[in-house]
Amino acid sequence: MAYDYSSDNKRLELPNPFRVENSFLFACAAITLLGGLVGLLWAREAIQAHSTRLGVAPLLVGVALLAAGLSFAVIAARRLRFFFGRGRPRSLAPEVAIGATGNSARADFYKATLRQGGLEYPEPQGALNGLLYHAVPRLITAPVVVQELAQRHFFNALSFLVTLASFLFAWGLFGTEESRPLISIVYFVFGAVVLLRPLVSGSQAQLGTGALIALVVAAIVGPVAANLLGTALPSVRYSMTGQATFLLVCALVAVVLILCALHAQLDASPQTERSCEQRTLSMNGPPASLVTELDRTLQNQWVEKIPNRRYTRIEPVTHGAAGSGQFAGELLEETQPMPMPGTAAVTLNSALRGPRHSWLVMLDFYAALLTVFGVVCALAYVHGFDPSRVLVDGWGNTATVGYAAVCLAIAAFCFQSAGAIWGRFNFESELVWVELQGTWQSSRIGTGNQLNSRLQTENDVVRVEAMTLRIWRARVESVVFGKDGARQVTAMYATSQEASRLADDLEAFAARQSVFVAPRAPEDRHRIDALQATEALLGGQAPARADALAGAPDAPRVAGAPARRFCTACGTPASADARFCSACGTALPPQPAGA
Repeated sequence: MAYDYSSDNKRLELPNPFRVENSFLFACAAITLLGGLVGLLWAREAIQAHSTRLGVAPLLVGVALLAAGLSFAVIAARRLRFFFGRGRPRSLAPEVAIGATGNSARADFYKATLRQGGLEYPEPQGALNGLLYHAVPRLITAPVVVQELAQRHFFNALSFLVTLASFLFAWGLFGTEESRPLISIVYFVFGAVVLLRPLVSGSQAQLGTGALIALVVAAIVGPVAANLLGTALPSVRYSMTGQATFLLVCALVAVVLILCALHAQLDASPQTERSCEQRTLSMNGPPASLVTELDRTLQNQWVEKIPNRRYTRIEPVTHGAAGSGQFAGELLEETQPMPMPGTAAVTLNSALRGPRHSWLVMLDFYAALLTVFGVVCALAYVHGFDPSRVLVDGWGNTATVGYAAVCLAIAAFCFQSAGAIWGRFNFESELVWVELQGTWQSSRIGTGNQLNSRLQTENDVVRVEAMTLRIWRARVESVVFGKDGARQVTAMYATSQEASRLADDLEAFAARQSVFVAPRAPEDRHRIDALQATEALLGGQAPARADALAGAPDAPRVAGAPARRFCTACGTPASADARFCSACGTALPPQPAGA
């Protein structure tokens, strides 16, 4: 989608909502890149000292830290400049092109919303969602994105909590010195693969009913089974108790912070009001002309001279020049969504003071702490690492690299989850839905006397009697997460005065329609005057109409005709050069000179 620049208005150039998180991302990128460079320098020194085996670990860790740092920097750089043109946010329904007619199922959904005066939300499914909505009743009226994130992370929190409880029971109550190392490895792998990896990829933890039962069985029966198997199990000298506990606790804290940030996005119960004006109209003309007048009226009300978004346009059709029938037409449009009043750039101080953003700042700060701790653990691991000592001392000295991997993975998960909430925008617009329904009749109407009138007109007229006009109108508030995300209506407010004014304008337009055809242009009047002057001259009234003929623009030049002669005895017309009447033979008086 292209960015549409306009010098007339800057309201659509919204402030960047990711400014605060970008600061944390750039800081983490700098720290991680610095750690990667340090690791590469240590690897370079080891290779120059002809100790390649000592430079392998710093080289690998340095490359991994550089990759992590670049990923943080790329995410922040992409959101450094925030363009929000006229094409955004996304429309509520598929738009109808100019000059075309059409409708869509999504448009019907919002027409039903206006008709019913209520907002529709998906009903939560499942036992865990029932528990969540019982604990937080206001969640049912939250935006769908917030509900989906809350459901996902509530499930994640329960997954980590159950896994942590199972691990503590298995390790602390039922574990032995021989089985605890194996238990810690199993739970670490389970937490990393089944729980943490889906979270980092943006999905939900894969913990179903079967996995939940397996955790309960593993917590109670697992240690006993490990002791019974005894020598059949491999001997494990290295315990991952610290890494497993660290992974489960840190991930659980991150998910709890996300749930707190989502809870801060909840608002009070929304308003669901709308206005409805119903009128009965009669007009002398096709009902499609009323839709054309509606187009002109709505164009005069464009917000910031930005065209409305048209979702439905069905023109009333009247077929045939004679007869009658039914018609129906409708038009659904939305004005350009504009930012809510008071929208300002979010700074660190305003975010800490605002309840909606304070938990997001804490989540980003927690991710930054994990990043710093992860870089320190990674550098501590590679500093003085000798692969030959692993065979003698075991894998105990490699614990720090496990902490580093866990920290960086959870930090990425925190930044990803916070970014989905930071990109929230609230808009306001107006929805207008106009319905036309009725019956039409066609007839032919003429003007002028057919016997003696020189001006006659005929017109085929479509008349509408008792047409139903309904106007549904509401000021709606909508929310979108991310500039290209789907937009959802969150509240509706009545606009009774605007709806009544629009109905009055359409009713007045219908009353002004006429069934007669008459010349109305000034040029028509000039030509009629010229024709009348010509007829007057031809009829012997030249002196009286000479001024009218001369005043008519582009009037034809007509020479004066000689006056007609009549017999003084019988009244029979005579030619100009006749001397006697052709009927009675009476001598005619001589022709006057100059006639």
